[in-house]
Amino acid sequence: MPAFRDHFIPCCGYEVHVRTWGTPDKPALVMSHGLARLADDFDDVAPHFTDSYFVLCPSMIGRGLSGWARNPDSEYTLPFYVAQTFEMLEYFKISSCKWIGTSMGGLIGLAVTAEAAGWIEKLVLNDIGPELDPTAVARIKSYVGTTPEFETIHDVEEIVKLVYAPFGITDEATWSFISARSVRRMPNGNFMMHYDPEVMRVFAEHIDSFDAWDQFNALPCPVMLISGAKSDLIPPVIVEKMREQKPEMPVLIVANCGHAPHLNDEEQIKAIKAFLTD
Repeated sequence: MPAFRDHFIPCCGYEVHVRTWGTPDKPALVMSHGLARLADDFDDVAPHFTDSYFVLCPSMIGRGLSGWARNPDSEYTLPFYVAQTFEMLEYFKISSCKWIGTSMGGLIGLAVTAEAAGWIEKLVLNDIGPELDPTAVARIKSYVGTTPEFETIHDVEEIVKLVYAPFGITDEATWSFISARSVRRMPNGNFMMHYDPEVMRVFAEHIDSFDAWDQFNALPCPVMLISGAKSDLIPPVIVEKMREQKPEMPVLIVANCGHAPHLNDEEQIKAIKAFLTD
């Protein structure tokens, strides 16, 4: 398996963690995580792309090993994540890339293309779209708005399996990996989730007004949609609306999976490679 490298780079006044795979002489491929996730989520899938790409997996501020915002209301927002993305690409001297975005990571990709066409050559949206089902948004609010403490990693794994059951993960090794990287040790010795709780407060206050149809309809690059067959965030009615607007868009429906496919399955990897290289 190709080795990765962890970088800690200046972005918008913060130190940001970026995990890279492969060598920078190849075309760039960004893998961008979901709302309550981090760069480590792509440790399974990134090595499959290093033959053809220099893969960059950033943790947005407020997550993982990246810095926390001093002004959460203005900095835990899509415009700030977009600014962070541009500074990251400039740091690595990247003028264009391909993009795989899970949930929030897909929305960042949409916003980047709206800000400056040409930076993203191809966009993969992993279980995310320009409209979100309000019932699913309420479900996400219910778990990201809490900040419980856990005494053991075993306790962490129990809640992670419950919250992320829709990922479609079937092996215990992956559950253990995700659980260990979902938390940070507190001064009292207990564990808490890795992210700044303010990330979720800001999300909860702004998500109800979300509408990205203008960005989606105006996309200047080819787009692919991956959707969990049981996804509540973009159920079939929203998927069909997206198909109507972009009939040329390839769509992969992942069976026995909700929000969002973990992208560690051979079928998913094969479909993404085909889209990126076609």
